[in-house]
Amino acid sequence: MSNKDLVFVALSTFAERDAAPLRLLEQSGRPFRIHQTGKRITTQELLRDGTDAAVIVAGVEPYDAATLAGLPTLRCISRCGVGVDAIDLAAARARDVTVLNTPDVPTIAVAELALSLFLALSRNLRPQADSMRARRWERLESHLINGRTVGLVGFGRIGRRVAQLLQPFGARVLATDPLLTPEQAAALNVTAVGMTELLQHADIVSLHLTRTPGKALIGTAELAAMKQGAILVNLARGEHVDEAALVSALQSGKLAGAGLDVFPREPYDGPLCEFSQVILTPHSATMPVETRSAMELQCVDKALRFLAGAIEPGERVGV
Repeated sequence: MSNKDLVFVALSTFAERDAAPLRLLEQSGRPFRIHQTGKRITTQELLRDGTDAAVIVAGVEPYDAATLAGLPTLRCISRCGVGVDAIDLAAARARDVTVLNTPDVPTIAVAELALSLFLALSRNLRPQADSMRARRWERLESHLINGRTVGLVGFGRIGRRVAQLLQPFGARVLATDPLLTPEQAAALNVTAVGMTELLQHADIVSLHLTRTPGKALIGTAELAAMKQGAILVNLARGEHVDEAALVSALQSGKLAGAGLDVFPREPYDGPLCEFSQVILTPHSATMPVETRSAMELQCVDKALRFLAGAIEPGERVGV
């Protein structure tokens, strides 16, 4: 087998809890190489260790035009996850690099984390658990999901799954998405509204949309438009939320809490870490063992199908 078929696995971890993705690579007979540092790969490491790769099984590391130019034999990027924001699709297209992802596998994992945050923040679980750990018997104000209004900004795969999970809780669900039709909304017992109306009426605002150009989606004006004591959850993109504006809204009591899994700079160690009413997770929404294993297996399978000619060359996100 010639080295032109080399598969480079650039993920920070691979086949840690389930050997099936590694076995699939081994049984394929294709040459492969695996990133071994246990940390997110740097551009320097990527250009060094992936320089002769035909296919890269990728994480969230950036593939801009300059990086793609430094990978002369690359023909396919198989992204382990949903978002492809870190990949310059125009530059990939210009170099005939096929881009694949795993759009369906992480949906339930992200949706379940969203619901977990809705419940934990509404019931003030973190500050109450902190009080008990300090041996203080304090009963703090909390709220049900039942009867509350949840606003979903973005109504793709994940937004729809969150709406489904909310149905048994008896919440009123609003959604804003330019592609959402009244018929689709009605099928999931969701009310389609504009962004302004959603911010004004939602007790919980949850972001589930891809990257938007320009300024942050949620800034000072948007936070001011939200209900007093509302909760903000962001499992989509760190750039969606103006961090300084969010800190100010939490300090003033405008927001009762926030839950975030994504940040403009990662690893994150900024001022949001200081708030007891904020729950932060380390970009781990898609990291449950079952989800991670399924994504890795699908990524490797797509990489091998591409090399076998079962996936046509060219940009094919979502295949």
